[in-house]
Amino acid sequence: MAKNVRKVLRAQWTKTGFILASIGAAVGLGNIWRFPYMVGENGGGAFLIPYLIGVIIFGIPLIVIELEVGRKYKGSVITTLKKVNRKVWFVGILAILVSLGILSYYLVICGWALAYTIFSVTKFTSFSSFTNSLLPLLFFIISLLIVVLTVSRGIKRGIEKMAMVLMPLFIALVGALTIYSLTLPGAKEAVLFYLHPDFSYLLNIKVWILGFAQAFFSIAVGYGILMTYGSYLSKKDNIMKASVEIASADTFIAVLSGLLIFPIIFTFGLNPAAGSQLTFISLPLAFSLMPFGFIIGAFFFFLLFSAGITSAVSMIEVGVSTLIDELNWTRKKSAWTLSILIFLAGLPSALSYFGKGLFINGQPLIEYLDSLFGSLLLLSAALTCATIMWVYKPKSFSKWKIAKPVYFFLKYLVPLILIGILIYDLVA
Repeated sequence: MAKNVRKVLRAQWTKTGFILASIGAAVGLGNIWRFPYMVGENGGGAFLIPYLIGVIIFGIPLIVIELEVGRKYKGSVITTLKKVNRKVWFVGILAILVSLGILSYYLVICGWALAYTIFSVTKFTSFSSFTNSLLPLLFFIISLLIVVLTVSRGIKRGIEKMAMVLMPLFIALVGALTIYSLTLPGAKEAVLFYLHPDFSYLLNIKVWILGFAQAFFSIAVGYGILMTYGSYLSKKDNIMKASVEIASADTFIAVLSGLLIFPIIFTFGLNPAAGSQLTFISLPLAFSLMPFGFIIGAFFFFLLFSAGITSAVSMIEVGVSTLIDELNWTRKKSAWTLSILIFLAGLPSALSYFGKGLFINGQPLIEYLDSLFGSLLLLSAALTCATIMWVYKPKSFSKWKIAKPVYFFLKYLVPLILIGILIYDLVA
């Protein structure tokens, strides 16, 4: 039975389905929610330079190597690493723990976006009133159920079908809302702030570190997602081309999100450096003041939800694929078992602001977990990159004219850069 399940699972992507699913995995809350306020907090357009350099110099190559090793061994992250070398399989354990750990609070934020989609049409409630109720728990459960039901249906009927529906809709909404946003009175000032770099910021090492970190966080490498998705590829698929397409789409949407959000910020006098509060506190206020703002707000928060839920599906698939391969479980059993664990792990995050709130070191629990797992993600990525480059030794780059520099960079420098960002993140 288990062998039949594995045969059905592997190499099931269509070409379009794989690209859209992989873009959906990469394009998440970080592009719409985190990227604009990172730009706002770090000097506007200057931040784009290290970010784009980061995408090019290690974003695309890291996507390539994860897809290559996944496709070659046709297994989950642990199964694949066992085939690479049985001594390094533990790197897969860390990748799965990071993936599911992030998912436990990521779905809470997806729930916020879904709730605010509804509030836009009905009536906005303040963020404090919303989070000090049991509604975040309800919407967390709804988001979790959507993810589990999708993954339970398999690659073809579940993940790919969701991507084929949501990603074109998502891209259309991003484009339409950006066009509308650029007609607002504050658009000119916003574009100047966003795209006109102050090169003095490039003298600040912090801007480079944050830019590289944001590029890395944005492309979904280091915690088994693309390795797992790569295991469903056929030999005919062009990994190089797909990697460039995924990174380009992810970067384009991240940059476009700034053109969507900053004109709203400048038109309504909001603070571009408001941090994570920008999305769920400042923007709803702006939408309430706009003509037809209830429609704009609903579209925006549904866009945010769509980005989050496609990424969430990719995260749980890392664990589901592993249980299928390693324990011979069915897909449904694997998905529903993990859903229970994710619910229990995410329950405290869903209630972070409820009553007196749950705080660690003065931070709401959900923000603390985001920081913690962000650091663990860097560690996981460094180990994954080092394992593939030193033990597996990928051959994809042999077709590149710049193969030797890329290989050297990935083998020696990228793990060191990731560890450096991790150390900075811990001590800053």
